[in-house]
Amino acid sequence: PELARGRTFVRRFIAEARLGQLLRHPNIARTHEVGCIEGTHFIAFEWIPGITILQVFELARETKPPPIYVTLRVITQVARALQYSHELRDENGQRVGLIHRDIAPSNIIVGDNGVTKLIDFGVAKSSMAMVNTVAGEVIGKLGYVAPEYLKTGKCDTRADTYSLGVIAWEVLTGQRLFEAETLDAAEAQRFGKLTPPSALNPQVTPDLDRIIGGALLPDPAKRWQAAGDLAEALEKYADKAGLTVVDEDVAAWVNQEFGAGRQKIRARTADIENDVDLDIEQTFARVRARTEPIG
Repeated sequence: PELARGRTFVRRFIAEARLGQLLRHPNIARTHEVGCIEGTHFIAFEWIPGITILQVFELARETKPPPIYVTLRVITQVARALQYSHELRDENGQRVGLIHRDIAPSNIIVGDNGVTKLIDFGVAKSSMAMVNTVAGEVIGKLGYVAPEYLKTGKCDTRADTYSLGVIAWEVLTGQRLFEAETLDAAEAQRFGKLTPPSALNPQVTPDLDRIIGGALLPDPAKRWQAAGDLAEALEKYADKAGLTVVDEDVAAWVNQEFGAGRQKIRARTADIENDVDLDIEQTFARVRARTEPIG
């Protein structure tokens, strides 16, 4: 309630809702409904039963990294989602200029069905944004922010690709790439020499090192210029290495590593749905009857 009364929060909330209504991609969580009921704004998102990449990383850190084919599939799908969002156009065909700005492990979900989804465009930068970032203000999780953004407070779509590169490095190695508590310390780390993933995981090849390293170059002009370029490189690598898989293969790994907990959650959810005889369309119809348009 306190946040809901904040003008900045509400504007960002509405901007995310408007963006969500445009975003239609299999690897981006869908926005089902947006509105305002008795002064309270809401967004009804797609429910995605699954695990976050943060959980995958924690497993990698505690035991061992996931199979290379899982990481390749997940990172490729996020890269494709970014490619789509970076090229997004509005209802008039105009480029939105969308930059996610918060690509982090907690904002990527691997569904029980093996499909990876990017979530949370709440701090995204675009022509539809209703709140301008203060000059020099950095938004995003410090461990994943691109060096040019740390240095200048300005970024473009290549900053999202950099953040995804950090996530790929961490999942491949089971270790954090950057750990800093201040902007200055974080910036200094970005320009230091990075350990290639293969030095920490023998399953990673030099070719894969080069692909991930291409996303982590400090100079954005030398980095992968588009998330789609990264996705294409990963797909070619997977094909050449015999690591091309389908969503069902990822789902099988998720079930193997997280299955017991996931099955309990699914069982509880099924009980709830059966008890209330949930019909999503009827639910939204009732909500719409009480909803004021926003925007």
